Amino acid sequence: MQLMSIEDLAVYLGDSKRTVYKYIASGDCPPYVRISTKNIKFDRADVDAWLESKKVYPGPGGKRMSDSTVVDRAKAALRAAVGRRKLPRTPRAQAVLERAQTQACEDGFDLVGTEHILCGIVSVTDCLGARILKNLGVAPSKCYQRYEQLCKPSDKTGAGKAELAEDVDKVILCACEQATEWGHKYFGAEHLLTGILLAGVGAGFAILSDLGVSLEGVREETAKLVVCEPQTDQ
Repeated sequence: MQLMSIEDLAVYLGDSKRTVYKYIASGDCPPYVRISTKNIKFDRADVDAWLESKKVYPGPGGKRMSDSTVVDRAKAALRAAVGRRKLPRTPRAQAVLERAQTQACEDGFDLVGTEHILCGIVSVTDCLGARILKNLGVAPSKCYQRYEQLCKPSDKTGAGKAELAEDVDKVILCACEQATEWGHKYFGAEHLLTGILLAGVGAGFAILSDLGVSLEGVREETAKLVVCEPQTDQ
């Protein structure tokens, strides 16, 4: 079970916390666990099931479109959302993304996955993402070891330039949402690290989970290093 707070759900849905509270008040929301009056948690699986139930299939009689059409439209919508919400990246975030692409090509992958973003973070040793992991007791060698075990890099170098996988688009979108929530006008390596955990997809998320890195832990450590002021709804 992967639990999400109201703040996490707001970021995941691209809504404000106020909107999420309206969903809860109306009863039209995913099932949730009420730990206390002010502590409500959602299971990621329940959230995804709730979103699935909200799908509308346009067309004659409202029939379901072919799987390929649904996938293509979903990818287009995701990339459009990333484009709309993307913040300027810091030089270190750019270095992380470039290193991730290099890592993917060197290991014979045609797509840059969340695991390559994680490798990029730990390889740019002066970025905040790498510092946060170090402060949490996660050495770069541990990340690389789990990466090699899970992803089994090939000896064959990938041809050309590796493209960003859909999972990475989700990570960047979540990174920008987290940066906005913290009042930042940019996204850096620390936001990419948080984005991997928020998106909850790919081998990068699996590696962090295996190493005991949690979203709450990364957020707490980030707040020790940079000012993170939650944005209030107007």
